[in-house]
This record gives sequence, C-alpha cells and structure tokens, in this order.
Amino acid sequence: KNIYLKKMKSNKIKEAIRQYAKSKISFGKAAEIAGLAISEMIELLAKLGIESNLELSDYLEGKKFAEVILK
Repeated sequence: KNIYLKKMKSNKIKEAIRQYAKSKISFGKAAEIAGLAISEMIELLAKLGIESNLELSDYLEGKKFAEVILK
C-alpha cells in the first residue's frame, strides 16, 4: 500500500512539473497538484534545472498579498 501511495504521488509530481514547464499552470497550482509545499516545489524545480516562469506581476501580487496578511 505504501509503495502505491508513493507511486501515485510521484506521478502527480511528474504531471505538475510537466505542466509547469510548459507554462500551462502556475507555480502555486503545480505545488498543489504535486501535493508539495511551495518551498519543496521551489527546491525540486531548482534541482531539476527548471527555470521559474513567474512574471513580475506574479511577484508583485504575491508581495501585496503577503503585506496584507502580515498587517
């Protein structure tokens, strides 16, 4: 059972990476599909040499959201 769960998660991670690399989904959506924390997704993509497809607008939107949360 444990092997099956690992295999299932592995397939989800592969699919999330594939879609993200083709710019079909956002970074957050890729992490969600993969079942990973955003920090884990960042580390995994970096290890695989997959460049971020975040735009400046994505960064600014995230920064704005973080500022609201931290107030």
